Amino acid sequence: MSSTSISPLPLVAVVGRPNVGKSTLFNRLLGRRIAVVHSEAGTTRDRIYGEVHWDRRSFQLVDTGGLIPGGTEGLEEKIAGQVGAAVNEADLCLLVADIVEGLHPLDEEVARVLRRGGKKVLLVLNKADNPDLELGEGDFAKLGFSPLFPISALHGLGVNDLLDAILDRLPRAAAARRPRPPALAVVGRPNVGKSTLVNRLAGSDRVVVDDRPGTTRDAVDTPILWRGREVLLIDTAGLQRRSRGQSPLDFYSLHRTRKGVERADLVLLLLEAPGPPTRADANFIKMALENGKGCILGVNKWDLAGDLARREYRAILRRQLPFAGFLPVVFLSGLTGAGVRPLMENVFRVAARRAARVSTGVLNRVLGQAQEKVPARRRKHSSFRIFYAVQVRTAPPLIRLFVNDPELLSDNYRKYMEKKLRAACGFEGVPIRFELKRRRE
Repeated sequence: MSSTSISPLPLVAVVGRPNVGKSTLFNRLLGRRIAVVHSEAGTTRDRIYGEVHWDRRSFQLVDTGGLIPGGTEGLEEKIAGQVGAAVNEADLCLLVADIVEGLHPLDEEVARVLRRGGKKVLLVLNKADNPDLELGEGDFAKLGFSPLFPISALHGLGVNDLLDAILDRLPRAAAARRPRPPALAVVGRPNVGKSTLVNRLAGSDRVVVDDRPGTTRDAVDTPILWRGREVLLIDTAGLQRRSRGQSPLDFYSLHRTRKGVERADLVLLLLEAPGPPTRADANFIKMALENGKGCILGVNKWDLAGDLARREYRAILRRQLPFAGFLPVVFLSGLTGAGVRPLMENVFRVAARRAARVSTGVLNRVLGQAQEKVPARRRKHSSFRIFYAVQVRTAPPLIRLFVNDPELLSDNYRKYMEKKLRAACGFEGVPIRFELKRRRE
């Protein structure tokens, strides 16, 4: 395995006991909602990364689950492992406490864990919306961290001073922003193996893996380096159909999955062999294509597929996803690593073609030959004709066609032109868009 996690910027970890507002502070510092915020303790379970830009400098921020030191078992133990990993790799830790509730024994225990690790720590007293609450700061002085930073993550009070203090304690980093690597959103039904695959690609346990459905609740960003090329992995909550019995937390997790798809460049729909794609799978891959994303189908747990042949499963895909015949299909196992290399090769191939620009000469030659071979059928006493074509945008490719009458273009003939362009220009896995302009012959 030749993938590694990358962290080119100084790293700041947000830690503390459950439900003190860590994810609210994380979202406030980033200036947008990335982590799911909910009153249920333990909502955040994975390490969630983001990049903060302040005063012409940048640093990486990681949100963690609520830290409960001591002997824990099961899922809580895995969450504690995620927190410990974030603390170990951080340059600075923000210890978040609740000034309304006052000093809690767990705050003291978390502080002892951080001191034993020898980390730089800023003590952040959240929920300080009322100036009178600052009188309770003296209790937190017992933790031995000075100065204290009373803030309101919800309303933004004191956050600018906190950002200044963070930069004062971090090593200098380059002011210029690097080009953003392609972002790949990994989507699929609960327990299909998304987090296992992300951990396999990252080369470490970056997200919590558990056999209980719904373990991942946020869209978890993991930047990695694969054979010298960067990619941002976005692990998402499990796809499921909305229902009346759905909890508010499930609703927000589904919303974060949609947002994760929207900010991605590419989408990997992970399916579980030997089961067929569901309606939720079809709806999300349709949404991704409509949003102009490059798409790949990954058939996970193929090592457990038994006697099912690949050609048989491809036939299932053609029946269940008839609109997705141009998407690459990769058979793999996130657990064993089989098929991961072909998967990543397809990821970078689709990313390159999505960003490619086809010369005007090639476009007009391909479409001209297509019209000569199969002319459009007559509609309204006339036939659709293309006079000239030019690509006006990439990611996804947008082709402007100058035609005799845009209303004469049928869906079938549009699909025919897309098929010819894909065969000639290599647009496998990439949606193609046409913009029609009327022009006299």
